[in-house]
Amino acid sequence: MKPSLSIRSYTRTMCKHAHDYYQLVLPLNGHIDIALDTFSGSVGVGEGICIAPGFIHGFTADEQAKFIVADLHTVPSNIADGYRSAEGSSPANGSLLTGGAPTFRISTPMQAFLAYVEVQLTHHITDDENDAMIRLFSTLLAQQQRGVVTDKRITPVLSCIHQDVAYPHTIASLANIACVGATQFKKRFIASTGIGLREYLIKVRMEKARALLSNTDMPIIAVAVNVGYDDVSAFTRRFKQHVGMPPTHFKRR
Repeated sequence: MKPSLSIRSYTRTMCKHAHDYYQLVLPLNGHIDIALDTFSGSVGVGEGICIAPGFIHGFTADEQAKFIVADLHTVPSNIADGYRSAEGSSPANGSLLTGGAPTFRISTPMQAFLAYVEVQLTHHITDDENDAMIRLFSTLLAQQQRGVVTDKRITPVLSCIHQDVAYPHTIASLANIACVGATQFKKRFIASTGIGLREYLIKVRMEKARALLSNTDMPIIAVAVNVGYDDVSAFTRRFKQHVGMPPTHFKRR
């Protein structure tokens, strides 16, 4: 097995298997239900899960949900430490640590990288490009915080945002998805993401815009519309304010 990153979707039919390498699943939108050893739960946008070699796991997801999946021979210790080895040398055929969780919180740099990977993987990439992405992914993976989970009321909210970043999401509409009042929603959202809704929407939209500008031939006006801006001048101002450089700096030539 060659280490790789791929975009995958699953079905509502429960599947169960194991593999002889680490597999990490990071939702782009939607969530995946996974059951293995002492862990059973949903993993949504803003989270990732690591499945160690030899662990039988069942999984199911909505067909519309998309995930970045990493197949790796090794993972950083901060991720692998969620498992206990049966023989003291490898987690294969071992078990999860008592009270441990194979999940981890996705940091802002990792989320930006996933936006880049999503665009890259829609095109043919070379082996060298795949290897470069794997190296950067592994570096970012070492910075993730294991065992931290997103508020489950906020998980479907993040999925909704990432499924259509151009949509004019509001506190009222998203609070309705979370089934809480507006005030409670604001508190839960900041606790889960570290920032408010407006700042989060800007961050997600600008990172997607940067990925589209850097890795596609899409015109700037089309990129603006793709991330929710009908006014290209307003998009350009916001992009420069967020990224530090104008969209033209990232446009492929």
